[in-house]
Amino acid sequence: MFTLIRPVAGIALAILASIAAAAYWPLYRPDVPLGGFSMWMTVLGFVVGWLFLGGRVDRRLWMTVFMAWQAVVLTALLAVTVFGIREVFILGYRRRFREPMEAFNGFFDIAAGWLRLGWERDFLILLGLGGLVVGVVVHVTHWLFERRRMTR
Repeated sequence: MFTLIRPVAGIALAILASIAAAAYWPLYRPDVPLGGFSMWMTVLGFVVGWLFLGGRVDRRLWMTVFMAWQAVVLTALLAVTVFGIREVFILGYRRRFREPMEAFNGFFDIAAGWLRLGWERDFLILLGLGGLVVGVVVHVTHWLFERRRMTR
């Protein structure tokens, strides 16, 4: 069943993903242009917010915040997977990987590198507080929508 909370959750997580992408950019090497990294992170955040977080909003605030934190982690893992596969294909076309098993192992090296960069205290605090804010915003919005629906 389509509810209005799904787009709200998608937009809230997309905003957090855009802010996190802007904070992640300085952690990466400054000489490497990341292209549309911020835009793709925003899209991934919206998709995870719509599909995962929007369908799991609960009547309890702590559970919604917990689901928002899970959505933040899921967005980060999905981004690492998508950008890792992209980088494997780029390096494969440049003939840096000679065989498929080398590319498969290279994916895990690339993914570990992306995760290692994000393992910084300030960035993790941003993600944790951002997940808390997203959870509270989605919960309050859901509560207001339900209150309006029940008064009809």
